[in-house]
Amino acid sequence: MIGYRRHFVLTMSFSLLLAACAAPPAPTATPTLLPSLTPSSTPDLQAAVAGTLTALAPTAAATAPTASPTATEAPIVVTLPPLARQRIPPPLELTLPDGWETVGYDVLVLNDVGDIRGIPFAVYRGPVGGGQGMGTVVLLWGFPNLVGGNPFEAARQELDLWSDGLRLLRLAVLEQGCNIGTDLRRQYTVGGRPAVGTQFSAVDCPELPDARGWFAGVRERDLNFVFYAYAEGDAMVDPQRLDAYNAARDELQAILDTVRFQVPEMTATPAP
Repeated sequence: MIGYRRHFVLTMSFSLLLAACAAPPAPTATPTLLPSLTPSSTPDLQAAVAGTLTALAPTAAATAPTASPTATEAPIVVTLPPLARQRIPPPLELTLPDGWETVGYDVLVLNDVGDIRGIPFAVYRGPVGGGQGMGTVVLLWGFPNLVGGNPFEAARQELDLWSDGLRLLRLAVLEQGCNIGTDLRRQYTVGGRPAVGTQFSAVDCPELPDARGWFAGVRERDLNFVFYAYAEGDAMVDPQRLDAYNAARDELQAILDTVRFQVPEMTATPAP
């Protein structure tokens, strides 16, 4: 499905996992992994949202060749960075508990089902379970829906954030090489609103700790949001210590309960 793929592990000072897909870098260019992200000055919200609805991925202008290429000429290779370096805060507010922090915002450049596209993300992180583990909330937003309903029932096509959430979980959130398990479709809430998602776990990862959590997708004014909430640490994935994970789950859900969307109403411009 995807011709070439490589996951870039975005590491922060506290060992955060967030992998991104992009074309392999040229030998002379080593992509910089996620820097110490700090939220930049918040741009105008309408401009921020409008920016995500346009082409966020870098583009390369085609140049007419001066001569017909021969079989011995080397192909042109375009290298895309895993991060577009666009600090776009999501159009929402949430409340973080003591000890948590907003790691930052950026745009992932992904090779998603054969298309290069940019997906804005936000990362929040802090202790959970009385310090027995670390919790993370990753938000992906402003992405298109690629799967919708039953393909044999065109009249009943519906957007399916559950399918999109599963795809992006493996593509953009979890480290490549993990043993990933997912559950059946489930109902959750984000900011008191119904959301769709499922539970997931990632164990035996090459570099980062095992993790356990869930994702919940919700749509606000035709804009997609998927929240990935998970906990890392031995106590969080130990089947004999469900009380520790349950406590962390409640703390993570409490954060999602504080979400308040602030998506401006988008008005379509009539075609001339």
